[in-house]
Amino acid sequence: MKAAGLAGLLLLAFPLPAPLPSAAAAETGRALVPRGRWHFETPDAPRIRWSVLFRRSDAEDETRLLVETPGGRWTLLSRQPAVGTATREEVTDSKLGETVSRSLAHAPVPGVPECAAVRPPDACLVLTGARGHLAAPLSAFSKDEAAALKRRAASVVSPEFLRRLRGLAPALPIADLSFYSEDFLALLDPALARPKGPSLVAPRRPGCVFDAGFGWPCTPDERRREEWLFRRPAVVTPGPAGARDAGGRGPS
Repeated sequence: MKAAGLAGLLLLAFPLPAPLPSAAAAETGRALVPRGRWHFETPDAPRIRWSVLFRRSDAEDETRLLVETPGGRWTLLSRQPAVGTATREEVTDSKLGETVSRSLAHAPVPGVPECAAVRPPDACLVLTGARGHLAAPLSAFSKDEAAALKRRAASVVSPEFLRRLRGLAPALPIADLSFYSEDFLALLDPALARPKGPSLVAPRRPGCVFDAGFGWPCTPDERRREEWLFRRPAVVTPGPAGARDAGGRGPS
């Protein structure tokens, strides 16, 4: 689900809050409360749990995915500016603390000579990891130099990061991960191409405890909302022995 789709879902579910702080205020930390927060868990193995945190400022839309599979935990971040088409995505391995990012711009990027000739619908792709970066037109990954470019792409991250990244594979059918796969994760490892078939669907569950484990705890208002959404039915306490039956009669 793209950021715009998440925003539409939220508008249906909840009334609009008070006006958001300015973009400058949002940069001071985590004061800007996410406009939406959803958590899902698969009921069967392999167990996959994930949260979607969405927020909007004057400058950009931000979608943060907190994902857990049997192979590890990852944070995936996507930022889309309010003006322009350039986007940036990041994937961070929670155990290693290592991050790889991808930026896409449908125009030449200053300081990136490899993309000097890029024109729409092509895009300038820049991959940046712990071991360096790679810049190239996106179209080059489908040409003769594709194999060499993919080897270079895999080299921008550590071997351990690349090995652990395969643990994310069971989560790739999640709709929110769709635009991370083909021209990002699959460039690092072809095994991370999005599988064919329907998107992964799972029930919504309480997520504040899960999110806090990633360093993104719920606000008090969000906790109250979660408690309300997932409130348990009232517990009916059985009456004492000898209580009257439906006809009003006491024990015989």
